[in-house]
Amino acid sequence: MSDQRRYIILALAFLLFDTLIISQLGTHTPYISALPAKRQTNSTTAITTTDVPPVLLSYGGHTYEMLPFVVVDEDGVKKLNFPRLADDYKPAVKIPSDKAFTFEFTKMPREVNAFGIDYDADTTEVNPLVKIGKHQFSFGNLHGIRTLELRAIYDNGKYVTYTALVNIDKATNEIGAILDHQSNSTANKTIIPDIFSSH
Repeated sequence: MSDQRRYIILALAFLLFDTLIISQLGTHTPYISALPAKRQTNSTTAITTTDVPPVLLSYGGHTYEMLPFVVVDEDGVKKLNFPRLADDYKPAVKIPSDKAFTFEFTKMPREVNAFGIDYDADTTEVNPLVKIGKHQFSFGNLHGIRTLELRAIYDNGKYVTYTALVNIDKATNEIGAILDHQSNSTANKTIIPDIFSSH
């Protein structure tokens, strides 16, 4: 089995497991701060947050740090953090749902996808965002406080997810209404999107 196929299987299995576990935990799941992963006795390597290329959310001339969440590489699946939840943290930024935002990378990934996730819902809701450019997105019809999750695949095959808590203002203009209508079919559904397909 090729390394890339193994990474895909590991990533999809982890995302399915993680979504099911998080949806059962409700809002009482504590946030685990960004700490280096503990070295395992049967492994000679351990991933720390310094091994993961940093990513910034960029909007309105400001940038906001995104926390690395999950890393999938040749050593398997590792969780570095848990996404910040609204019960414990304030959103990093407020963004209107019809406005575009981008991501800044220190190491350019070969592919990115972004999602708006409501971990506080009775059933975790995962919604793909509207892709405007290679690294530019908008929230479409989403509004309220959500976890913005970026999923990046790097040239070395490493797959990393990053999160930031954001407050999404509901669109009030015509463009927002159009985006709302176009993405209405994916709203309020729990889905595990195909994170590896090209768009």
